[in-house]
Amino acid sequence: MTTLVPQFIAIGHITQDLLPGGDYVPGGTASFAAITARNFGLHTAIVTVAPAFLRDLPIFDNLEIRGRVADRATTFENIYKSEGREQYLRSVAPPIELEDVPPEWVGAGKGVEIVQIGPVAQECGPELLDLFPDALIGLTSQGFMRCWDAATGRVHPLMWEGAATQRLLSQSGALVLSQEDLPAGAEGHRLLTQYVAACPIVALTQGRWGSTIFYQGQTVQVAAFPAQEVDPTGAGDVFAAAFFIRLRATQNPLEAARFANAAAACNIEKAGLAGVPNLAQVEARL
Repeated sequence: MTTLVPQFIAIGHITQDLLPGGDYVPGGTASFAAITARNFGLHTAIVTVAPAFLRDLPIFDNLEIRGRVADRATTFENIYKSEGREQYLRSVAPPIELEDVPPEWVGAGKGVEIVQIGPVAQECGPELLDLFPDALIGLTSQGFMRCWDAATGRVHPLMWEGAATQRLLSQSGALVLSQEDLPAGAEGHRLLTQYVAACPIVALTQGRWGSTIFYQGQTVQVAAFPAQEVDPTGAGDVFAAAFFIRLRATQNPLEAARFANAAAACNIEKAGLAGVPNLAQVEARL
């Protein structure tokens, strides 16, 4: 196993996403984020707790995967009905602990540049942020904003607020979340206002309308790039990784958002993890 310290670390569960008919595809924020960083030429790692059959898939070639090997995956199933989509968690892998992070990556001066905290099912605690004092900590909120029924596995929205949320936001350099993650109306506006007050940079993704960036008291809309949508899965995760990477390089949130919008536009034109673009494709879209 390589001893190089990764430039980009994605922390979160690699998921098993069930398909109609019984097959599955790998997924999860950490998967999309890490493949994005790898495709952009960064030495990249995933910290997860996942079974070997997921970790060993060819899609993760040239990625370092650390953390405990679990006997079960975090497994999602989407069921589509006339009234809309129902999402279920069929199994949940154990949470990610401090000991899942290699000690040689921890602390100041180790060379870790970006850490993306990307839970899917509440698996990342705030203590993970203390491990990387030199890195840009990028936070994606979707996995903090869902809960599920213990008996049925039915997934429901969760109000993401309180002391632990404030700690995560205040220790992060940037937050990326989707308009779809927020409640409608005044309640969603209230939560977003809390997030913007607590975190230096917030990027709100809005699909075909692009993204809105909140920083230094400013609110700036950044337009999306035209795209022929095939599969929107993972677009927000690709946006987030691209945003954090370009933000670290330029310190310019608006330039980072434009770059990330281009990456997301490329991603939705193909299905699944195989659609994550490389740097040349994003630059061509720009």
